[in-house]
Amino acid sequence: MNGHQQKPAQRSTPSPSRFDIFEPAGPSSEPPPKTSLAQTCLTVGATLHVQQWLGAPLYFLNDRWYFNWQKVVKQSTALLLLGLNQLLSPTTVRISGDASVAGQIRGGKRLQLDFPDRVVITANHQIYTDWIFFWWTAYTAGKHGHFFVVLKDALQRIPVVGWGMKFFSWIFLSRRWETDRVIFEGGIERLADCRTPDSMWLLLFPEGTNMSRNARAASQRWSEKSGTADLKHVLLPRSRGLQCCLQGLSTTVDWLYDCTIAYDGIHMKRLYVEGRKAPPVHMHWRRFAIKEIPYDDSLALEAWVLDRWIEKDELLEHFQQNGCFPAEDGCTVAKVEIQNWLETTKILGGVAAVAATWWIGKQTFGHIDSILHAGR
Repeated sequence: MNGHQQKPAQRSTPSPSRFDIFEPAGPSSEPPPKTSLAQTCLTVGATLHVQQWLGAPLYFLNDRWYFNWQKVVKQSTALLLLGLNQLLSPTTVRISGDASVAGQIRGGKRLQLDFPDRVVITANHQIYTDWIFFWWTAYTAGKHGHFFVVLKDALQRIPVVGWGMKFFSWIFLSRRWETDRVIFEGGIERLADCRTPDSMWLLLFPEGTNMSRNARAASQRWSEKSGTADLKHVLLPRSRGLQCCLQGLSTTVDWLYDCTIAYDGIHMKRLYVEGRKAPPVHMHWRRFAIKEIPYDDSLALEAWVLDRWIEKDELLEHFQQNGCFPAEDGCTVAKVEIQNWLETTKILGGVAAVAATWWIGKQTFGHIDSILHAGR
């Protein structure tokens, strides 16, 4: 592949996009979420985190048991997030794809994604909560317990949430490859190891961060410095993390699935804090055989990824002009919601387990304390 020897022509300075995430959503008469609901969700979330800690000792006894335990908690956490989204900000997703995923996206009463058990997923990064919608797609395929994400290391310092994601074996990167490499390779090695759950949906954002004014400006500066084409709707991607993923997983993963995600005036704060009505989310899928990707040649892979991002930019330009992706006339429309509310019993089961552990511990320590006082 010789694409890396030529650099695309410089593009003109981008103009604002019709789905520019920096623009606030319009006024809404919908009331903000009730405090009691938010408190309930926080309480249940904290309980799920306690459940993660209860399973931590299993790592030293049998790491297969440990990963299976965390898988169950991950499933419950996904259900909690999807239920919260369904109650606070009901969202509709329009899913389309090119010929490479023909027959793999099916609608009807419920969305079904007929993707393989083990895949690497790349996507453009628009807002902080992109990964929730990808976790939802994994849920529709029954893989929400096998969902892994590569994230910025700043997120691991968030109280409770950071440790929770660490228990899920999600990978944190600082965007300094000298320090990230060991962490990344260790995380990929665990995902390739047969002791971890056999299924795996690994999501990474080659842009490294979500679209923002600062990130957009930094991407433009890098475009000018490197002579690489500036892109209008996405940030310039990086390929080192993807190369590490493909090199480490190429013997157990056959396909890379790429998704271009777009929103129409969406704003995270207005969705999840103020309870505004969410406009549709649009996802356009395609897939590539990993054996045909030049992942052992850094320069060739860099050019390959850049070519894919130029295509993304064109897809998003089509979206801006037409309000949909190409071939979206025959798209599948689905709601981000729990498919069966009986599934929430899995969450309640985890809460009950934590409550039972607390009660047993209280009774045990109370009994020991009474014996000690009796002996005095």
